[in-house]
Amino acid sequence: MNPSNIIYESKGLSRVTEVYLNKKTLVTPTYFPAVSSYGTKYSFHTLVHLLIAYSYPRLLVSTYDLHYLEEEEKRRLLQEISEYSKKGCFVFLDSGVYESSWKADSEWTYDLYKASISRVGFDFCSSFDVLPYGKNRAEEFKEETFERILASYSLSNGYGFVPILHGLNPDQLVSLVAKFVKTYPYLCDIIAVAERDCGRNIVEKARTIMRMRRILDESNRRRVLHILGCGNPISLILFSYYGANMFDSLDWTKYVIDRRHLTINDFSHLELINCDCSICSGVRRDYTETTLLHNLLFYQDYMLQIQSLIRKNRIFEFIVEHIGQDILKKIDRLRK
Repeated sequence: MNPSNIIYESKGLSRVTEVYLNKKTLVTPTYFPAVSSYGTKYSFHTLVHLLIAYSYPRLLVSTYDLHYLEEEEKRRLLQEISEYSKKGCFVFLDSGVYESSWKADSEWTYDLYKASISRVGFDFCSSFDVLPYGKNRAEEFKEETFERILASYSLSNGYGFVPILHGLNPDQLVSLVAKFVKTYPYLCDIIAVAERDCGRNIVEKARTIMRMRRILDESNRRRVLHILGCGNPISLILFSYYGANMFDSLDWTKYVIDRRHLTINDFSHLELINCDCSICSGVRRDYTETTLLHNLLFYQDYMLQIQSLIRKNRIFEFIVEHIGQDILKKIDRLRK
């Protein structure tokens, strides 16, 4: 039984989907602000506390980062996350392979992930993903990936399980997705891929997402596609047009989003964009907190806007206005 339902479809492969988990409903396209100990200058627990304190409705945390907290801090944070989830917010628990790979921490293993995951309450839980780098054969990589997904699935709560698939290039990624869907259709209610694996430029990435969306739709159009590490506003709307449902990234911690121009700017440039959102024009706060909350508000409003554009059949016109029709023509050539 698939936990999702398509409630509206529009041009391209865009759709508004409801995902039902733990007596809660998540409407997509949607964005999860990711929290990580790598790639941001703010502490892991500080960012988690911020998201929880302001009741942001979604967050993605790393099992790796939770594992390495001091025991007392870990206990308190896990309790906060549990209470946050019970209030109706969604918790996405990532495997920690991203952090361990960038930190070159070879000690982060599936067994540690297994021990850590049992302590965390979550709605979505990713598999312990396998990176393709250093693999001698594609078949070896495929077998190891599938083995890890099956092992991880046994630790999950079922419908919230999110297999992660990687590839050295877009063709390898699409091939792996096709093989996985054919071999394990019952594990494909939700799948995740990294944006960086989808291509070298925006056209190639959008084409790859379109190809995967069509594969997922062949036998079950209600499947959910999550794009890891994607937070650029232009990418979010374009990839939603081609069938992606969920996104996450650290961008909210690293940049300033200009909501009027849909651009990403240096974190120190908030004053330069003359924003009049409720955060920027509201209560005076510390600069860092103001900027983080400004970004979070943008992502919340923007994903609701994308949902509205799909419902009103205006997503195509919005993309033409902000990106241009030539980009769509380049991407759509793949269909012919």
